[in-house]
Amino acid sequence: MKRLIDSLTMSDIYTLSMLLLYTLLAVIFFNNIGHSLYLIIGNIAIISFVVYISLITKRFSNNEKFMLFRRVYIAPVVFVIYSQIHNYIPIINPELYDLTLIEWDKFLFGVNPTEWIYAIAYPPLTEYLQFSYMLYFVMPIVHGVELHFRKENASLGIFARNILFAFYLSYLLYFFMPAIGPRFFIHDFATLSLELPGLLLTEFFRSIVNNGGGIPIGAVNPADFVNRDCMPSGHTMITLVNVYFVFKNKSKFRIPIFIFSMSLIFATIYLRYHYVVDIIAGVIFAYISIKIEPIIRKFVKEILGFKSA
Repeated sequence: MKRLIDSLTMSDIYTLSMLLLYTLLAVIFFNNIGHSLYLIIGNIAIISFVVYISLITKRFSNNEKFMLFRRVYIAPVVFVIYSQIHNYIPIINPELYDLTLIEWDKFLFGVNPTEWIYAIAYPPLTEYLQFSYMLYFVMPIVHGVELHFRKENASLGIFARNILFAFYLSYLLYFFMPAIGPRFFIHDFATLSLELPGLLLTEFFRSIVNNGGGIPIGAVNPADFVNRDCMPSGHTMITLVNVYFVFKNKSKFRIPIFIFSMSLIFATIYLRYHYVVDIIAGVIFAYISIKIEPIIRKFVKEILGFKSA
């Protein structure tokens, strides 16, 4: 046990904590979720893998290929964790808060922003913004890999744990105000492709977002399946945390990342994925995430005794 405690990084600890939490929820709500057993077995397998990788890291620390794998394998795990949360939100907090969020937007702006912004809809713009939206997972990976090849291990460790903390914090925040977004509550989802057509790749990218967001191909009533993850905007949270670190670390990609990041945040409204208040909340929680992560890390490292945290 001591060897494990001494081997786990803060990124490992955040990931294991989320997996353990979701495994516990799968046990508690075993009879409410048809595939609970598969969730439990899958989580135990991932937990075992994360622990194994952490234990052998010291032995292979001089192997550059292993260390690159060590630093990027977590990306698909983050998505697996994301995909699980939506088994529990409808059970723990079954209410949808879209009407409340719509009221907040109207109070702030006097209109529904997604309807107002439709006036500038233009296929080339739609294509560009849908492409920018697809870079959500890509941009943090780009900066992480850049730091790896620059051999800035300390900066990479700080960046990785902050990005993961922001991801997992957003997943937990979804429980408080579940919502499915204006493409369902304000607009007609079935006519989205007619109202916001792109050029070549928009429909392909849109289908990836739909499938990744829980909507099965050919679903008759997609609102019944879509993930309830609008509030706060995780896209805004993680994107802003990433922007903060690409400038702090003087990334050579910081200008294109900044441009695509601002485009991504605008796209969340233009493409009808989010209400503006989701974005405002995402900005606030991005700041909170950056501020509180070092405090949590200090507690885990100094009080709980995880030396490699």
